[in-house]
Amino acid sequence: MPAKVVPKSRVRTTTTSKKAAPKKADRKAAVPATNRSKLSIVAEGGVGRIAPRRASLSQERSRKTRRRLVRAAARLWNERGFDDGFDDTTVEEIARIAGVTKGTFYFHFSAKNDILLELGWATADGLYNEAVRSAGAGRSGLVIVDQLLLSLARRVESVPRAAIVRVVAEFYGQGIISRRPPGRRAIGDSLAVALEAARDQGELPSTVDVEDLARSLTALAMDALLSWSQGDKRRLRAVLRSRAEILISGAATTAPAAPIRQRRSSSAR
Repeated sequence: MPAKVVPKSRVRTTTTSKKAAPKKADRKAAVPATNRSKLSIVAEGGVGRIAPRRASLSQERSRKTRRRLVRAAARLWNERGFDDGFDDTTVEEIARIAGVTKGTFYFHFSAKNDILLELGWATADGLYNEAVRSAGAGRSGLVIVDQLLLSLARRVESVPRAAIVRVVAEFYGQGIISRRPPGRRAIGDSLAVALEAARDQGELPSTVDVEDLARSLTALAMDALLSWSQGDKRRLRAVLRSRAEILISGAATTAPAAPIRQRRSSSAR
């Protein structure tokens, strides 16, 4: 007698019982409290909140290291005289005075010339921050201009004159100022902030183009820096202040001519 065939739908297979995986909510509850606090930071975006703080601290440490290297180089150049000291001073000496390794120096600067450029960028950044703070505090725009020029003179006078010649030549002779790194400021930016405040406060006519005026004042300031660095015996701050007063007085009393297009339309009538 043939064997009876049992349909597959009736066949029961015996398997080892497995414990059902906990649901998502159960898994969260199953994690010990101490581990949950760590995991939740990642799961709920905590890393995103912490990362900017860490990045900010890292950037601040980097800025402090760069400042130490710049100060160390300036100290050595002042002691030895820039003309001979620049070439004679080694990267190892600069790093040692700054309290860092030679590798750290090359992490921040590719060569000693870059320290000269950093002197320029750091000065411009400092002046810009000063201008923004003063304008935000509601100070007179023209007073801020005077304050910025005095700060510029003080910073420049602390550096060997020969170094200023080289910095200005690098920035403006080589066109580096037009290829500024992201986030860096030019001296004209700080003057524009102050002049815009002066215009908004009625110290300058509303028609004054503060960008053009800032560029003109920057050009006069750079010429004064070069003259001083090449032996001008006058006090730098006095020269800067005198040039600014002449330029700004002219801008404040001279109304700009009407645009050519506007004059043509008026004459046609």
